[in-house]
Amino acid sequence: MSEIKISEMIRKLRCDKGISQETLAEVCGVSMQAVSKWENEQSCPDISFLPLLAEYFGVSTDYLLTGQSNNTENADNDFVSNLSQQVFKDDVLYILQYRNGKILDKKQWNKERLENRDVAIRIQFADEFSKPSSELHIEVWGNADIEAPDAKMNLNAGGNVNCGNVQGNIRAGANVNCDVVEGDVSAGNGVKCETIEGGVSAGNSVNCCTIEGDASAGTISCETIEGNAKATHIEYESN
Repeated sequence: MSEIKISEMIRKLRCDKGISQETLAEVCGVSMQAVSKWENEQSCPDISFLPLLAEYFGVSTDYLLTGQSNNTENADNDFVSNLSQQVFKDDVLYILQYRNGKILDKKQWNKERLENRDVAIRIQFADEFSKPSSELHIEVWGNADIEAPDAKMNLNAGGNVNCGNVQGNIRAGANVNCDVVEGDVSAGNGVKCETIEGGVSAGNSVNCCTIEGDASAGTISCETIEGNAKATHIEYESN
């Protein structure tokens, strides 16, 4: 611990606050001579004074000792800065991941290490939010696990989507694994569902019981497709 650094910080913070050595001495319950010695590198304040000084000047103890903001303060500032750079729509509920001092938007999330990208965000709605008067538009920058009974929403996720029944459309950057989707489904990789009441498009494979709209993928395995199907390989399964 450097007395010079502490002395410089105490003097700087006192001057920035516009108070005298006498006023600071009264706050700390010491003599004005003691504060003068702190600032002139003749002595160092007892460690018990550090929380009091930090609180009075509105800084962290780390800042008081080193002159550098602590990680939490930096993270909060970075969060506000990153958040202001994002483009948001008024009618969309955004669920954000915040890691290592930054917001993970779609582009940044795709650059994360695989073990970090496997983390799923659990989205659970209380009963009163499960059937809103209008559809929710939700965007998740990452994986999403939806836990809501017959949720009425349009969902856009950067990674995987796992869900039960959804009254709306689902768009995922990776895989979709759901029971019933009452709208369209689009996935960058694979789709596995019981029933899709709209159309489905996947970059890799589709495995469903019933698709009531059109289907497009590398391979399709399904019992019933009521619309048009386009794939390298199509397999119709029977019960």
